[in-house]
Amino acid sequence: MGSETRIPGEVAAVIGFYVYALRDPRDVRVFYVGKGVGDRINAHAREAGADPEGERAKLRTINDIESDGRELDLLFLRTGLDEQTALTVEQAVIDAFAADGHPLTNLVRGHHSGQHGLASLPAVIARHRALPCPPIPGPLIMVKIQRGWHADSTPGDIYDMTRGHWKIAGWVRERARYCLGVAHGIVRGAYRIEGWFESEQPWDAGRDRWGFTGAPAAELAHVVGTEVRDVFGGRVMYRRYLDGYPGSPS
Repeated sequence: MGSETRIPGEVAAVIGFYVYALRDPRDVRVFYVGKGVGDRINAHAREAGADPEGERAKLRTINDIESDGRELDLLFLRTGLDEQTALTVEQAVIDAFAADGHPLTNLVRGHHSGQHGLASLPAVIARHRALPCPPIPGPLIMVKIQRGWHADSTPGDIYDMTRGHWKIAGWVRERARYCLGVAHGIVRGAYRIEGWFESEQPWDAGRDRWGFTGAPAAELAHVVGTEVRDVFGGRVMYRRYLDGYPGSPS
């Protein structure tokens, strides 16, 4: 093993977790990317000398470099990270090499690579797209709440946005059993309608706008988070009555 530059304790304390690369000085190509803390970046050369049967491709490359009388290039890619960020950066760098067709000797692709790592646009959409909403028996109303909905909206917020106030015909109020709040084509809340009240907001005076009282419909809990983009499509409407929902097209 060639000369080794140990990382002093005061330096390790400053740089924290980091992401690093091992580079072959003979062709100036990176062959391994990892994350570490303390003196981890130096450990590979020691492992290569002590356990040549370990991670074969990586350790063989290190041994070959040293057999040629050269020293392994140790490169910091980013320092001053916390552990979780180091894991994320490590995966991103490994994926960037993979996207460029540059093979590394890493045995694994990186932390949560299957969930968040390298993927094409269609693959990411397929990975995270909401499932289609199954059929819903019984008369219901779907209302758009996306003007007020945010990813961090609470269950109480979603209920209040869904329950009113809407211009709802009398016959619809008599028949509808459920009301679903929909934002950006996704069901955000599903409620059993227990009663209706006319809006008392000053700006709703004379506009025949109504709200409902109710509770989360446990029997429809499975539809929350599913997609119902077909219900509104390109329509401008913000509410729609359905005499049962046949299910979203797959």
